[in-house]
Amino acid sequence: MTQVLIVEDQKMIRESLENMVTQTDGLRLAGSLSCAALAEQYCMRSDIDLILMDICTENDESGFVAAEKIKKRFPTIKIIIITSMLDYCYLDKARNVGAESIWFKDASTEELLSVITRTIDGECVYPDKMPEVSVGNATSYEFSEAEIRVLRLLVEGMTYKEMAQELCVTPDCVKAHVSSMLSKTGYSSKTKLAAVVTSKKLIVNGF
Repeated sequence: MTQVLIVEDQKMIRESLENMVTQTDGLRLAGSLSCAALAEQYCMRSDIDLILMDICTENDESGFVAAEKIKKRFPTIKIIIITSMLDYCYLDKARNVGAESIWFKDASTEELLSVITRTIDGECVYPDKMPEVSVGNATSYEFSEAEIRVLRLLVEGMTYKEMAQELCVTPDCVKAHVSSMLSKTGYSSKTKLAAVVTSKKLIVNGF
């Protein structure tokens, strides 16, 4: 019987995950928390085999920080990062902290159960690409890697000059990338572009 700990601050999602675990043969709900900072202590008191770990939890506690601490202390505990954040950098962050797998909340429960089964069996389950997001007249797949890098800095509020310094390119090069994204999306300003990609969680500031 696989002992599962859930770490998720959104009540409806947490309860949905609890129901899924309790209704699935071979899984047992060992605990459910809303704050990632409590997860390591919980693992010290209980026998946990698998953690479903949200990224952003109660009191702004990071699931990534908790996952890294837990993997260092309890390397045999398997961790599946669960998130609604679609920023590609989260895949690298999840791998870097030692998480075995990742699951996006917009996906089906059946897909999560598949990820859980494969993770328990020793697989690391990561998508080849992020879910597609519509941005105005374009989709996220239409942005180049260079444009995504510029977009991430744009969301942070950097000026053209600051972005150019960060990326080791000229301000004109940065402006060209922004103009390209505005043309693709149909938006008239970089402020609108930054607001939309933030609201759709394609780019997340501060992580």
